[in-house]
Amino acid sequence: MTAREASIVAISAALFAVFFFLSGLITLPKFTLLYLPIIFLGVFPIWFGLSGLVGSVIGALIGGAFVEGLGFFSWIEAFTAFIIYALNWLLITKKATEVANKKNLARLFCVYAVTLFVGTSYILWQNVFFGFIPATLAEIILLPTFGLNLTIQCIICPILIRTLSPKLKNLGLDEGTFSRGRVK
Repeated sequence: MTAREASIVAISAALFAVFFFLSGLITLPKFTLLYLPIIFLGVFPIWFGLSGLVGSVIGALIGGAFVEGLGFFSWIEAFTAFIIYALNWLLITKKATEVANKKNLARLFCVYAVTLFVGTSYILWQNVFFGFIPATLAEIILLPTFGLNLTIQCIICPILIRTLSPKLKNLGLDEGTFSRGRVK
């Protein structure tokens, strides 16, 4: 691992954990309704590739353990972050990151919607499976949680992509998504 990759891991883990703590403002026991790290899961795959994935998983472990009080079960949060990040990394195309027109923006929003729904469903299923929340509560909060977090992601991520991507490319920090790496 290079120093650049290690610093990306450390920075992304720290940012992820801090935003997870901010998400603690709106939580149920063992479940965060407002999941602010979704912002990073929407942009880190585009910018940081594998190093960002490792950092996001570490940040999710910290957040799961200390914000949601999951302790050993914080791996559930880490695996959810892995799922959403990996799917975004694989599914977001170079064209979708060029948020200059409505068609590309729609592509990006579709990927966000699919990956967030999969991640939200998975985390709720795990919480029901391990008995942290009842199934009826999971059914009630699935769509509002998904809608709230998708709205945040669809508003903030395109702004970050449009404003920070050129700066990160100039600094040599932009690794690109998996599909962008294949197209090189």
